[in-house]
Amino acid sequence: MQRLGRNIGFMGLSQAANYLLPLVTLPFITRIVGPDNYGLIEFATVTVLYFSALVTYGFTFTGTRKIAELGESHHRISKVYSVVMQSKLLLLLLSTLLFILLLFLVPEYATEKKLMIFAFPFVIGWGLYPDFLFQGRQDLGVIALANLGIKTVGAVLILSLLREPEDYPLVVGINSITQIAAAAITLWYAHYRYKWLHFQWQAWRMVKAYLKSGFYIFASHFFTRVYTFGSILFLGFILAERELGLFAAAMKLITVGQSFLFTPVGSALYPHLAQKLKDDPASYFKERRRFLGYLLALSALLSIVLIVGQDFWVRLLFGAAYEEAAPALALMAPVMVFTALSHFGMKQGLMVLKADGWNFRIVLITGLASIAFNYFFIEWMGMIGAAWAKLALEALLAILSLYYFQKAVQRFKR
Repeated sequence: MQRLGRNIGFMGLSQAANYLLPLVTLPFITRIVGPDNYGLIEFATVTVLYFSALVTYGFTFTGTRKIAELGESHHRISKVYSVVMQSKLLLLLLSTLLFILLLFLVPEYATEKKLMIFAFPFVIGWGLYPDFLFQGRQDLGVIALANLGIKTVGAVLILSLLREPEDYPLVVGINSITQIAAAAITLWYAHYRYKWLHFQWQAWRMVKAYLKSGFYIFASHFFTRVYTFGSILFLGFILAERELGLFAAAMKLITVGQSFLFTPVGSALYPHLAQKLKDDPASYFKERRRFLGYLLALSALLSIVLIVGQDFWVRLLFGAAYEEAAPALALMAPVMVFTALSHFGMKQGLMVLKADGWNFRIVLITGLASIAFNYFFIEWMGMIGAAWAKLALEALLAILSLYYFQKAVQRFKR
């Protein structure tokens, strides 16, 4: 438990770098660039998040799980590490080719070519990032400290260099540079800390087999991005840039809340619960329920804070020009509670129980529903419609995850 608590603390520090530091720079960015350009920044950011989902291919889960199961079998860990990194390099090449096609074939991207070129190196950073190795070893300190240091430098660069609304591509460019730097430092440290760790090219049949075995997790991860950020893309193609920027501001607060609450616990708790299930299933179910209770209480409190202070938070973080985003923020606030339920139903439930097929089914249904929901609600009600779509999708996800988790438990106990 002491190690788990330390790892949760480290991941909390890492998420502070990912989300709290940007909250320091966010008021500065939004006031300098204005709602229109801020919408473009978020549109580019969401686009590269889809590419990063392809590059990481769910290895944060499958690679972590495999390394956690291998214990101190160093030779086998090196082999898994090599296969995963080789797979990521292959997927990075594929992503680069797809990105180039996107720039030339889709007008919305062609008109913002400079912005998109500045944003894409973020994907390279994720392609080189060995987070799965440290998570599987339950050794998360280096990820947290490297992330905090690099992101602090990035925040200083943004505050120093961003001066005019036309400088908005610098925001995504600096984010890209910091992600590459974080990947380079942790990659070097992995080989420095684990002297037995060696990268060796593996037979392509092994890469193919690993990609095939992890397809459900990849598809789940990708469709998670679809229902999580799909509204940003739909707004980017359908509505004016100002409405996109206003909704993106409200969505940013929800995303920060979700990530800060669930990513630290999720990354540290997942290998811990996977080990608990292997050693003592009864203990796994007990600890899962206990952590679910904690997160439900925290998420409910955060939802109330966002609803009650909706105008205050929007003015404080984004400025008076974004006041119209407050109703969308209040409408999406209960998403926090739904996320607690879906997180423990899926990542700390179905994925620990290795019910990857059911996990994929949930995400596929929700991802497809997001396309229909976002199209219908955004066409009907614009920005507020996007908020309704987000709330409905998160509720659907929570219901499906609880239903399939109960099915997985029944199957496990037979």
